[in-house]
Amino acid sequence: MFWWPGIKKEIAEFVYACLVCQKSKVEHQKPLGLLQPMFIPEWKWDSIAMDFV
Repeated sequence: MFWWPGIKKEIAEFVYACLVCQKSKVEHQKPLGLLQPMFIPEWKWDSIAMDFV
C-alpha cells in the first residue's frame, strides 16, 4: 500500500499555481442543477423511449 501524507494540500497548491488549471477550475463553470430521481414505471411497457444518434 502506498501512502502520501499531505497529498491533498500539495495538489491544491499545484492547482492554485497552474494557469491552465485556474482557467478550467469548477468555480469558473456554471453550477449543475439538482439531481432528478429516475422515473420508475409501475407496469412493463409503461414508458418507452427512443434515442436517435
